[in-house]
Amino acid sequence: MNFIKDDIKELYFKFLLPSMTSAVIMSIYSFVDAIAVGQSEGAVGTAAMAVISPVYGVLVFLAILGGIGGSVMMSMAKGEGKEEKGNACFTVAVIFMGIVTLVVWGLFSLFREQIFSLFGANPEIMPKTVEYGRWIVWFLPIFIFTVFISAFIRNDGAPKLAMTAVILGGCVNIFGDWFLVFPMNMGMTGAATATVLGNIVQTIIMISHFFRKTCGLKLVKPNNIGHGFSKILQIGLGASVIDLGSVIIGILMNNQINRYGGTIELGIYGVFATIMALFQALFAGVGQAIQPLVSANYGARKNDRIKSIWNLSIYTILLQGLIFTSIGELFPVQITKLFMNARPEVLASCSHILKLLFVLFLFLGFTVLAAYYLQSVMQAKMSVAFSLMHSMIMSGAAIIFLPMILGIDGVWIALPVAEFITAIGAVFYVYKCVNPKLNS
Repeated sequence: MNFIKDDIKELYFKFLLPSMTSAVIMSIYSFVDAIAVGQSEGAVGTAAMAVISPVYGVLVFLAILGGIGGSVMMSMAKGEGKEEKGNACFTVAVIFMGIVTLVVWGLFSLFREQIFSLFGANPEIMPKTVEYGRWIVWFLPIFIFTVFISAFIRNDGAPKLAMTAVILGGCVNIFGDWFLVFPMNMGMTGAATATVLGNIVQTIIMISHFFRKTCGLKLVKPNNIGHGFSKILQIGLGASVIDLGSVIIGILMNNQINRYGGTIELGIYGVFATIMALFQALFAGVGQAIQPLVSANYGARKNDRIKSIWNLSIYTILLQGLIFTSIGELFPVQITKLFMNARPEVLASCSHILKLLFVLFLFLGFTVLAAYYLQSVMQAKMSVAFSLMHSMIMSGAAIIFLPMILGIDGVWIALPVAEFITAIGAVFYVYKCVNPKLNS
């Protein structure tokens, strides 16, 4: 597999399918958990999962920060023919991730309930949140490792192994959700245990890559660890800040819903948050698929190939957005019934809420794709800028101020409005400021 010589379309689809499949299966963990919990516990259960969602967001943010930041450095070095430098980048990323994981693990272990309260757990849903969340905290390093190492495995020419790992881990998680929650009657604890078991299986399979003859990932002595940490943060922040933004937006949404609504509204939002995690992962799957291709071709100065990859990915994102939005607009009640054992008062509210929220998916993919693309062509500052607009500036302002004018409806339209503005800016910048420069 030659990133700078093989047919672009063949390479794109060869990476796209495994990347999107991996994204789906990884999101299936929380997706199936939410269904099992909602059918078992009702709106209180899905409300608790809305609080747990930012916890996953923190872990994914950290993993992508180190994984994408380090793998882009490694891929560019190897694209330039510098194999030893590429392995040094991998080593620095492993050290960086180890330190970050230990710090975060300690904080979550010491301040678990305080963090859950900050993330939106009110007294009614705190017991269910703790019942599920303690398992995630106990096994926190595994959740970070699987996302982190998959970025390097894909860049090392083994995207199918990463896909296999998440598929098999997902199957274990799905079976565990059914068996532990219902026949074993373990409720929230059963769902959390199933998620942990699925991630353990995924970790074991990914580690097997290092025992294969084709493995090109090696730990070597790095020259300047401090400089390497700085580059990882600079490059990785553009892609990972979207996931950090998901954490912040989740916290703001949970607290605003508690302020202007209640547990029923938070439970419905919990359904949407789970679906949003899946759809955002699919958008990110496109970005992750083009990242090694764009990085390698940028290092080799193959600019026409880079623009071809961008064009293929933008059409994919557009199609995804149309499909995802249509699902929510056409089937809001059916979606709610799938995720929870809904009482009449829940069904009376879900259609209006979900139809407003699902407009978000018309625009979200363009921002996510632009963030990956910009950091892959070494436009790290602009990648971070648009990611910050999406995740903190525009969305945060809309969530805070629109409800002051429109009440609870302001909460529901905040995300689509903010994303529309950000997506237009990101795509305009790529077409007017980035792609023309590739000709020069």
